[in-house]
Amino acid sequence: MMPLKNIALVFICVTALAFTPHERIAPERLDWDTHFRATPDPNSNYAAVTSTIWQYGYRSTIRGNNLQIDFNFLGGVDANRSWVKRDKIRNRNVSKTLLNHEQGHVYINFLLLKNGEQILKNQGYTIQNYKRLVDKTAKDVSKFYNDMQERYDKETKHGSDLEVQQKWDAFFEQELAKF
Repeated sequence: MMPLKNIALVFICVTALAFTPHERIAPERLDWDTHFRATPDPNSNYAAVTSTIWQYGYRSTIRGNNLQIDFNFLGGVDANRSWVKRDKIRNRNVSKTLLNHEQGHVYINFLLLKNGEQILKNQGYTIQNYKRLVDKTAKDVSKFYNDMQERYDKETKHGSDLEVQQKWDAFFEQELAKF
């Protein structure tokens, strides 16, 4: 039989876990002043450009026939390469519509970050294949989401096709709900 002191300790731990707030993982929310600090390209036809980053790294340890891989991931907005032509924003509605479109690029990058992490962490690696497989998988995942970035701009006409933008917004909402 478990001593009363141990039962109380187990009860406290279980109760604490039940009431501990669970962290919701969410992408950055764009803001013109915070995330768009680069000088706009005067030759560009676009009103804004959002530059995102995705980086991964890993450390491998081999002991005998056992392989352990510890990954680390980084993603987000590169504010020093993102820009907006403020003179193209005529009113609040234009600002809101454009910022919403640019937010879509952040959502795609977030999906790359989270799905890339899951894919890379959960592959079956061997001592013989892990370096090649990590590199190939990261390139494949990156290409998939880079292609999605281009398709997003093409299909939405860089945010000017509001009907298609709404379809993408619904897609983002559905995908982000998984996190």
